[in-house]
Amino acid sequence: MSLVAASLLGLGLGVKHAFEPDHVAAVCTFVARGGTVGRAALSGALWGLGHGAVIVLGGGALIATGASVPAPLAAVLEGAVAVMLVGLGIAAITAWRKQRGAVQPPPPPPGKRPLAVGLLHGAAGTAALTIFVASTIPARHAALAFVGVFGLASVLAMAFVAALMAWPLRSATQRSPKLAPRVQLVAGIASIAAGLVLAAEVLGGAPPS
Repeated sequence: MSLVAASLLGLGLGVKHAFEPDHVAAVCTFVARGGTVGRAALSGALWGLGHGAVIVLGGGALIATGASVPAPLAAVLEGAVAVMLVGLGIAAITAWRKQRGAVQPPPPPPGKRPLAVGLLHGAAGTAALTIFVASTIPARHAALAFVGVFGLASVLAMAFVAALMAWPLRSATQRSPKLAPRVQLVAGIASIAAGLVLAAEVLGGAPPS
């Protein structure tokens, strides 16, 4: 596979990767906290930055050395992502309960949480990504280009996904302020559901999506 083909493959799969249910569920919990579309895009970009950093550095190192992540460790990392998704969902539902009937405060800045969530997601996906690259791209320089473009594409695509979710939500909550806490409740339930599905896949031995 040529360098250009590997880069284009990384671009396409990086964008597709950002739309996976567990990724969207995690970012949705940040978007549901409210704020501007720009703030949501920043949360998504921070998630993508953490995710992409691990993929580029960890995946690149594995490809350069020819090593791989042991299957048991990969399963543990995927399990950690499942626990994190459930935790994000519980946090969102807790915030919803506190906000019911109260005056909605200005949403806080994204902070480091989206970045930390992205780092964990990236670590969990490194094993599957490395196996895929090693099995389809024989040339090491092309494989490294794939990983680099994949990481960059995930940053940009996740920012777009977050902004895409925030735009209609912001419009709806401006028309009906009481809708905002309900959005957070739905986001929490969705995150918990995604975490439980992922946990079931890990416990069942199925390869994560």
